[in-house]
Amino acid sequence: MRINHNIPALNAHRILNRNNTSAAGTMERLSSGRRINRAKDDAAGMAISEKMKTQIRGLRKASQNTLDGISLIQTAEGAMNEVHAMLQRMRELAVQSANGTTTDEDREAIQAEVNQLTSEVNRIANGTEFNTRKLLRGNEAPDSNTFVHRMSTGTAATVSGSIDNTIDLSAEWMTITVDGQERTVRLGSINGAATEEKMLGVLNDALGNLGKAIFSDNTGGFEIVSTSIGGRSSILIEGSATALGAYGLTPPSVNVTGTAEVDTGLASGTIYFAGMPEHGSTLTIGDDKIEFYDSSIEPYTGSNRPIDIAGRTVDDILDIIVAMDFAGVGSIVKDFAVEDYPNTGDSSGRLRFIASDVGFAGQTVFLEGTPKEFVANLQIGPNQGQGFRLSVGDIRAVQLGISSTNPDGNTGVKGASYVGDSKDVTDGMSAGGIEHALNVSNEETAASAITVYNNAIIKVAQLRGELGAIQNRLEYTSANLDNTQENMTAALSRIEDTDMALEMSEYTKMNIMMQAGTSMLAQANQMPQMVLQLLG
Repeated sequence: MRINHNIPALNAHRILNRNNTSAAGTMERLSSGRRINRAKDDAAGMAISEKMKTQIRGLRKASQNTLDGISLIQTAEGAMNEVHAMLQRMRELAVQSANGTTTDEDREAIQAEVNQLTSEVNRIANGTEFNTRKLLRGNEAPDSNTFVHRMSTGTAATVSGSIDNTIDLSAEWMTITVDGQERTVRLGSINGAATEEKMLGVLNDALGNLGKAIFSDNTGGFEIVSTSIGGRSSILIEGSATALGAYGLTPPSVNVTGTAEVDTGLASGTIYFAGMPEHGSTLTIGDDKIEFYDSSIEPYTGSNRPIDIAGRTVDDILDIIVAMDFAGVGSIVKDFAVEDYPNTGDSSGRLRFIASDVGFAGQTVFLEGTPKEFVANLQIGPNQGQGFRLSVGDIRAVQLGISSTNPDGNTGVKGASYVGDSKDVTDGMSAGGIEHALNVSNEETAASAITVYNNAIIKVAQLRGELGAIQNRLEYTSANLDNTQENMTAALSRIEDTDMALEMSEYTKMNIMMQAGTSMLAQANQMPQMVLQLLG
């Protein structure tokens, strides 16, 4: 028998310590409810569970973002519903005013209500917001952050007519058709020495959206300049004999067809980037269109030639464009000279285009930036590139065509006009100044206003339909996110959570083992004392 080393006691102590450690781990798992409390508990399981937690939290937040998007849509659509109701009421009033049994006094009261309803359309469009963001007045940022200098390779056919500076016209109409595209022009009251200037302004305002013809001043008359280069351009002018005759044109119509003269020399033009192009903006070069997109927001799904702006500089964008081929363009070079261009401190933001084909027309190169609509990027997924671009149209009165900042503005509908009297204007909210509501104060203009209101009703209906479709989509998106989150949480639970029944059984076993180990250690410590009996 040996007493210097009590081996049984050491063995009992070692086992007791091991049982104590196991019991402590079991107690920790029971108290926390988690099987993995530190990396040593399950290193591989911990790595997997942390990635799952990232996805689950991202899915949860994405679902909340989706619900926020639905709430935003509901807010916008609710406001549009009220605008729809007002447009229907204004159309109803126009129908009433167009009736021959309605008196002038009745029409005056109808006009007053139309003015107030038009003001309310503006107030709703400007005041509707979600989380302080205005929803229905469009994006009021500049159209683009670039400066474009046009290029052309030829001149256009022209036609001239004389102007009588002493004529007196009121509420005359003229229809101008340029290469198959028609615009109805209301001349309004044109008197005295301002006749020519007034005429030019009215015609150019009406044709501004065509981009094919302009009216310019000419000694003793005016000329129509078509920008259709390299082919034949047809310009048809129709109107009343009074209006046309007053301008030296032969009533009842003037039909001009001319062949544009072309310049055989090479044309050049420049485009200057004052900053990075925006996500969703486009650069049109001849028949080709480049679309800039940010892959961190959403993947590109369009049909244009895409350029990813994520993580790139203006210089990178220019290098990509220079390396591309475009029909009709001989070369594209970086131009580092910045004289006559805005000073932005970035001399690499300018490209020079040199045309190789005759007929590479003026305005061929242009950049379109921020649309005139509210745009929000909804992050509806847990990862980069899983965004959704939500846009809400501008429904202010001017955009709907039911008001104008100019009493002689073009309604787009023959016979319709805006109120010119200063007391018959809407509260100026669309453009920061006075606006003029549609004129329903007489039978003729009221009848024409019906069509204008029809167009506005159709536009708002289309916008509401788009929002409704998007809301349905987002509801499915939210349901899918919640389902994915639930399934992933279940997978995480199987890896990370404690099986309470199993751990309680383990704890009971460890508790018994510790009590037994403590008893055996006490017995082992008593064994060396048996040597004393030999001294008996």
